[in-house]
This record gives sequence, structure tokens and C-alpha cells, in this order.
Amino acid sequence: MLETMQAEIDQTEYWDANILDFYSSFFGDEVTLLIYNDADTSWKISFLVCYQVTYETDAVWRTIDHVRDMRKPQLGYYGQDIALSESKACKGFYHVSIDLAVLTAKIICKEIRVEQVPNQSLHVPCGN
Repeated sequence: MLETMQAEIDQTEYWDANILDFYSSFFGDEVTLLIYNDADTSWKISFLVCYQVTYETDAVWRTIDHVRDMRKPQLGYYGQDIALSESKACKGFYHVSIDLAVLTAKIICKEIRVEQVPNQSLHVPCGN
């Protein structure tokens, strides 16, 4: 199952792709990663039934305080690595390591869902 899920994530070809957003919902139970695909679609990777979510950003060294104030050329979020392994802390859970250049994250979750979604359904700017 681990290899199948890693292959599903890898088929998004996220390497060096524009990352549109990374956010949590439902008190951290769900974490979502949005990856630009083309003018019409993006990839949505949902990490579900999360036990633990930790992340670090570039806030201590970037020159603009608020990411929401940045323009597209100023954003440095690009897919570098998403690696899955079996969680040692929780049986039946995934341990996910994510490197998005200026954001790194560790997630322990029970389910992962990968889907292609229309860009018009997203609430983030898409495209080049």
C-alpha cells in the first residue's frame, strides 16, 4: 500500500511545480496541499485523519512579513520532495515528509487522497 500511495503522489509530477497552498482544516485533522498542474487543473493531495502535523516556514529570513502580500514572482514554494514511510509512532499510519523549498512539513496521517481538481474551484491564484 505504501508503494502504491507514493506512486500516486509521484504521478502528480510535483517536482519543481508551483505550490499554490498548504493548509489545515478541521482542527488539524486534514491537511491539504495544492499543486499547479496546467491552465485548467491542479492537484489536490489531502492528508486525512492526522495525528501530528508540524511545519517550518521562511518567516525568520524573508523580506516580506506576510505571504498574503506577496506577488506570484516573490513566492518560493516549489515541490522538492514528498516521501512516505510507515509511522513508527502509530501503527497503520503514514509518516510524510514534505519539502516545498521554503516550507518543510512532517505529517503523521492515516489516509492520503490524490485528485485532480479544476482551477476555477480553487480560491488561490493559478497559472504562470
